[in-house]
Amino acid sequence: MTDPGGATFPRFIYVPWVSDQPHSARADETVELATELAAQIRRPVIGIASTKDQLPDDWGKRPYRTRKSSAAATSGPAVEVHFWPSLDDLAAMNPGRAAHAFILEFGSDDLSGWARHHHAVHFDTKDELTPALSAEAISLYESIDRIGNNSWHDDYGKRDALRDLRRLRDIGELDPGDLAGYMIGRHSHTAIRKLLELAKKA
Repeated sequence: MTDPGGATFPRFIYVPWVSDQPHSARADETVELATELAAQIRRPVIGIASTKDQLPDDWGKRPYRTRKSSAAATSGPAVEVHFWPSLDDLAAMNPGRAAHAFILEFGSDDLSGWARHHHAVHFDTKDELTPALSAEAISLYESIDRIGNNSWHDDYGKRDALRDLRRLRDIGELDPGDLAGYMIGRHSHTAIRKLLELAKKA
């Protein structure tokens, strides 16, 4: 990761959960960097959370957006700080529309699959993350994505998705969390939840 400077700064930054550090301290570091970046590129900083209670106590009157409300949050590109989202939250409030997005992970929700498939930069190591899948697994992911054009709702979609999910299991690469991360930005959070239910049956 380079210093804040717009074009050279990564679009997605993954801030993984660290069990021996207070998550408030991780949030403070992230907000400081996001604020500096926003000043450089002249975009607002917006806090994104499932509920307002998940925003830091000192967020104050700065713009924010939750699943049900927002305050001073523009619809244009911004520097977004996603505070401890679940996979559902991340899919429902897709960071793909952000100019830059910092994703703060909470211990109960592994967002590393999203980070790998969206080539996010690791906040601590500064490495760009990439998928660690075989070519066959990637092909199966792509097939499941295409099958999901009706949110895996109809009988044909379920049947074909289960076929591919079982093949992923056979080759030892069925990782529901990783697959869900791949689908963020491609399908709604309700569709992804349906896919995860199908994965339990594979």
